Amino acid sequence: MSKYILLLIALAVVLIYLFFPRGDDAGQIEAVFNEIRDAAGNKDTEGVTEHFSLQYKDEYGAGYPAVKGIIRNAFQEYDGIQASYSGLSAVFGENEYGEKEAAANVDILVTGFKSGIPYILIGSEGSPDNITVTLKKSGISGWKIAGVEGLDTPDDY
Repeated sequence: MSKYILLLIALAVVLIYLFFPRGDDAGQIEAVFNEIRDAAGNKDTEGVTEHFSLQYKDEYGAGYPAVKGIIRNAFQEYDGIQASYSGLSAVFGENEYGEKEAAANVDILVTGFKSGIPYILIGSEGSPDNITVTLKKSGISGWKIAGVEGLDTPDDY
């Protein structure tokens, strides 16, 4: 009898873990941005792109493969990358399929360094780009970036 009670308790713990969120959504969105920033600082292409949905599409029509290529090329071209963000705010909702979505508004600045010389890649000193990032939540992989609007990049990128 006690064997069955122990099994039921273990099953209940697993179900709670799978079906109840761990932490608040706002904190999870901030964690995504922190992980992307840290991965960029380490020039870790996979660490950055793992936070993008395979169905990613931005306002210019670029999809996941294009974004991954741009990130990989930037990491190869520059000795170092420094990314920062501020003013993060997010609004949460659900789409027509009942999936959780978020629209995050954030100011970003990304700088590449070549031989110690800084090159602004996104935003500008004193005036970061204000972008809107659309994220979708998956029960398995958490929040993923599904789209970005408002991104201004230099002409050569």
